[in-house]
Amino acid sequence: MQKCPSCGYETDTQVMRCPECGSFYSKIIELIEQEAEDEARYRLKSRLRRVFQADNKKQAVKLEFERLSAGLTLKAKLALWVIFVFVFALIVTVV
Repeated sequence: MQKCPSCGYETDTQVMRCPECGSFYSKIIELIEQEAEDEARYRLKSRLRRVFQADNKKQAVKLEFERLSAGLTLKAKLALWVIFVFVFALIVTVV
C-alpha cells in the first residue's frame, strides 16, 4: 500500500505519481534528489571549488586526481596518456 505524501490517497499499484493529485511519491523524490547530489559532486565546477577552498591546495589536487583516476578504466587511462604524450610532442616540436 502506497500513501501519497500530499493528499493521503492510498493505492495498491506501484505507480510513481498519485492518481488523485499528481504529486510524486517519496521514493521517487529521494531518487531525484540523490541523482542531483551525485551530479553536483562529480561536476568539474564542484571539483575546482573543493580545490580552491582547501587550505592545502596541493593535497586537494592530489585527492581529486585520485578520485578521478579511480573511476577510469585501464583503456581510458591509456587513451588519456596517449593524448597527453601527443600534445606534449606537438608543443616540444613547435618550441
